[in-house]
Amino acid sequence: MLSLTARRLAQSAVGCRTVGPTPRDPTAKYDFVPAEARDKGEIMDVTLKTLFAIEPHTRALGITAENGSEFIDWLVSKSLKYPHSMRIVHKESGKVRFPLFTCQYLRKISDDSDDVDLSQAGEGVQILGLLLRAYSRCQILDTLDVQVLRRELTFVDAAHQRQGIAQYLVHLGLDFDELRSRCLDGIVSEASSIANQTLLAKNGYEELARSKRKEYVRSNGEPVVFPDATETIKLFYLNLKQ
Repeated sequence: MLSLTARRLAQSAVGCRTVGPTPRDPTAKYDFVPAEARDKGEIMDVTLKTLFAIEPHTRALGITAENGSEFIDWLVSKSLKYPHSMRIVHKESGKVRFPLFTCQYLRKISDDSDDVDLSQAGEGVQILGLLLRAYSRCQILDTLDVQVLRRELTFVDAAHQRQGIAQYLVHLGLDFDELRSRCLDGIVSEASSIANQTLLAKNGYEELARSKRKEYVRSNGEPVVFPDATETIKLFYLNLKQ
């Protein structure tokens, strides 16, 4: 795991803009521990209890632990196959509080989202799945013929926000020189909340595509209404070859 200083040096090595020094060092209260397949049960439990209450798309689409568990199970399972997932453990309680910073290593951008069958899922899950499929496979990246590391999912429990954690997680554990040595061209991330969209933009990520507001319509014709200023999913890319 990189130290905070090393991580910032890695960011500057690719010309990545930061929002300045993290006002508080989250390592004083939290341990950031690599996640393994054996941690899946704990990760699933905390994710299902936390994510749907804070993520704008799941709230707007009415996705809950009950109707979204299969989708999250698929996401967590495929993410834990790769070595960049993290469990964030609250030191005082010893419990995982917001467990998932997951990255998936792809040899090509063509994505494996078709591995999950959403045909029997609720309407909200189907809408979200279609949006993610459309923009995670963005043809812009396909035409660039790039190999990428993918930021799959990151979130911070509402009770633990505003402590510098999200900024700390942006490139935690990633050695950019090592990624280049593996012939990785960049890092790709879909951001489904305005908070993550702002964070990535401030850290040098370029917006390549976004979902269209006209796609946020329910089967009865009613528009999807967001609980905050989020309006779309945005696809971001950080070029490691610059």
